[in-house]
Amino acid sequence: MQKMYTLLAFIGLPLLAFSQSPFTITEDNFPLYDFQFLERTINPSGVNLTPGANANWDFSAVHSTDTVFNPYFPETDPFYTDAGIDVYLLDFKSLNANLGYEIYYEYDFDETGVYEKGTYVDPQAYSLSAFTGNPADSLKFPFQKAVYSSARKMFQFPATYQSAWQSGGRRVVNFSLSVQAAGLNNTPCQHVYTLFRSDTIIGWGKMRVYSGGTPSIPYDVLIERVSQYAIDSFFVNGALAPAFLTAAFGITQGQQSSVNKRYVAYREGYSTPLAIFNYGANNYTTPTVVGFDIENLTPTTGVETPGGYTFSTLMFPNPSSTGALTLQILGDVPSVSTYVIHDQQGRTVQSGTADLTAGLLHIQMNNQLPNGNYVLQVLSDKKQTLISEKFVLAR
Repeated sequence: MQKMYTLLAFIGLPLLAFSQSPFTITEDNFPLYDFQFLERTINPSGVNLTPGANANWDFSAVHSTDTVFNPYFPETDPFYTDAGIDVYLLDFKSLNANLGYEIYYEYDFDETGVYEKGTYVDPQAYSLSAFTGNPADSLKFPFQKAVYSSARKMFQFPATYQSAWQSGGRRVVNFSLSVQAAGLNNTPCQHVYTLFRSDTIIGWGKMRVYSGGTPSIPYDVLIERVSQYAIDSFFVNGALAPAFLTAAFGITQGQQSSVNKRYVAYREGYSTPLAIFNYGANNYTTPTVVGFDIENLTPTTGVETPGGYTFSTLMFPNPSSTGALTLQILGDVPSVSTYVIHDQQGRTVQSGTADLTAGLLHIQMNNQLPNGNYVLQVLSDKKQTLISEKFVLAR
């Protein structure tokens, strides 16, 4: 079953000087991970985030032309979907600065949080000549996939200021090693590592970022502090790899790897962050990389619709597993309009009256409609499109 979430942009949210209270992240306002472009600055000078309560952070002057793409893909393999897994992400498991391999992590969303509970490894091979001097020496990974009983908690629901959680998970990846000088020829080996992670919502307030030449609106954010690392062990033919062999590759038994400390700024209604401050292995002092969302932003100038109305929208849950949808609207909107829903071929599959007086539009999708991608449009009394939101039906 394919599950995706289309990121929704706030439009013309009224400017507020200060937050009144921190919001709470729940399953309903933290959709499935999706694609995100981040504007990235490496080793930024004079840029840092200091967490606090009811704080104001202005990073609207931080701008770079370097971008990075973080894609989460919807999982469709029954091996994983039968275990509740929804999306996966490609990562590179570094063992040191010169050695590592590609691995996909599988994520499960449920009412209590987001969990990394599986792995997938495509066949891959790496030459070891840089370490051994022999071009015939190699490190090979066969195709493998696994769902683990020990899930690693990536995010907890509900979460608000001062929420905290910890988790860990043991992972096993099989590979074969050919090192002529050590008498190894496609010898079966294992990389066994335990991932540890601790999270705390350590701050909240307002944050502005760069938005196409102007500051963005001040978004309400929660600041998450993340600290994670792995402890590595290596086995050859079922026994601990000998010290002379690990030393040849610049690794050690019980080494700490994949160390990553960071601050992450979340907005309500988005699982993809507004900002990420990566500190690597240092203790939240000087960021090595900062990234800011560049797709889902609203500039301070706002946007007016054809009818002259200025407002912001948020639709949830998305995907909808029950057929129920809620469209939340803030700002200057007409009290009564109509709505229509189109399928991917542009055909109208449902319509009705949209009473927006309370700022909410509740819709129950027809039970006969198949799963898939749809578009909700809210029309003015002049039949102009005021709102257009994409959503996914995934019963």
